[in-house]
This record gives sequence, C-alpha cells and structure tokens, in this order.
Amino acid sequence: MGWLSRWFRQDGATSPRPVELAPLDLSAFHFDFHSHLVPGVDDGAPDLDAAMEMIDGLVGLGYLGAVTTPHIMAGTYPNDRNTLEPAFAKLREAVFNKHPQFQLALGAEYFLDASLLEKVANGEDLLAPGGRLLFELAFGAPPEDGLLREFLFEVQVRGLQPVMAHIERYPYWHGELHRFGDFAEQGVWLQVNAASIVGAYGPEVQQAAETSIERGWVSLLGTDAHGMRHIDALAASRTHAMVHQLAKSAQNPTLF
Repeated sequence: MGWLSRWFRQDGATSPRPVELAPLDLSAFHFDFHSHLVPGVDDGAPDLDAAMEMIDGLVGLGYLGAVTTPHIMAGTYPNDRNTLEPAFAKLREAVFNKHPQFQLALGAEYFLDASLLEKVANGEDLLAPGGRLLFELAFGAPPEDGLLREFLFEVQVRGLQPVMAHIERYPYWHGELHRFGDFAEQGVWLQVNAASIVGAYGPEVQQAAETSIERGWVSLLGTDAHGMRHIDALAASRTHAMVHQLAKSAQNPTLF
C-alpha cells in the first residue's frame, strides 16, 4: 500500500486529518539522532547507495548532520564496535566527499535486556556520542519494572543521557501514557518517529505520539530511517502542527 493508506483504518473508516500548516524548515532540528544508515549491518540501508540516498534526503530537508544508530540486539543483531566501525568509516568517507558540511556520528540503538544492563553496570565503552545512549524496548510486552528502573539508574549514575526510542510504538502503554511523563521527569529523553506523526503505523500510534508531544514530554524527533519511505515521511511531517510545536521545544544538542 502507498503512503495515502496511512489515512485509513483497517475497518475502512478514515482517520481525522490533523491540522496542516505551512511546511516547517526542518533545519530547526539541526540533527537526526535515530537512523539506520550504516550499510549492511542491520535491517536498515542494505548498501552504500541506499545510505547515501537517505542522506541526500536529509541534506535536502535542511539537516546539518545525523547520529546513525544501527541495532545492537543479542542474537539478532550482535553488533559492536568491531562490526560497525569499518562500515561506518566507508559511509563517512562517502558523505564527506559529497556533503562535506554534513556531520555524521556513530551511535547505536541498544535493545534493553539483561545483557545491556550488565554492559552499562560494568562500565563498558558503549556507542553513545555526546553521552547520549539510545535504547529501545520490546514491542510485544513491557519490560520488567526492575530491569528498566535499574538500567536508567546505572545509565544516569555514569553520566550518560538515556534516550528512549520511538515511545509511541509500545502498544502496552497506549492506555498509560502518563508513564512517559514520569520518564521525562526522571530525566529520560523521549524520542518519537516522524513516520508515526503522519500515521504510518496507524491511528493509535499517531495519537500516542501527538499526545506525548502536546504534553511536553518529547525531547527529540527522529527519522528511524531504514529506507527512503522514512525520509518521505519526514518530509510529509513538516505540515503537522505537532512537529511545529516540537521544533520549538525539542532538545538541540551538539552532535558529539
């Protein structure tokens, strides 16, 4: 299905269109802090050409740079510095040759499990540019409260900034959105995907993203770019009122 299908629910009814404004200049966000641009290491860019097409899109939309965050997930994407840095070096060279002003840093999207907690507790050298550690949760079931609580404590006590990825995509918390307010008060940066705001994952996810932005809990807009469909979604999000609101309140940290 094409992107127009994002406006339709499975029962055939249309979801209300959000208020649309003049397209926002996305340079207001400066950098993208969630993407999968490193070629051939996860379910993101399969090769250098695909990665460069996405970066061309980011440059065209006004972005100054990106932290690219390949998956690190035990058993599925067992990446580490050794698997990621060689491929990232090739990408960085290609980007410098074509877009020398575009800054690129290597981070990771860590899956929260006991092994990640152990790495943090042991003080391992994690991929967290500028001290920002991006992590995701399982989509099917919530994490154990003790695991998440201890993880956030260990991250923060070591002077790192925890960043929770695509908060709107955890369906088990759609009826408990206040949890995100609690996380924000604890100092966790919360990130939403541009594709969610334009309805790509359905109306419930879209509503969770918009409500979280409206209540001031969200710190970062991210592409979560795996392919050009996510860059297209980012371009489409420029007319959405919640993206305009987030541009006024989002964190705009330096890249490194």
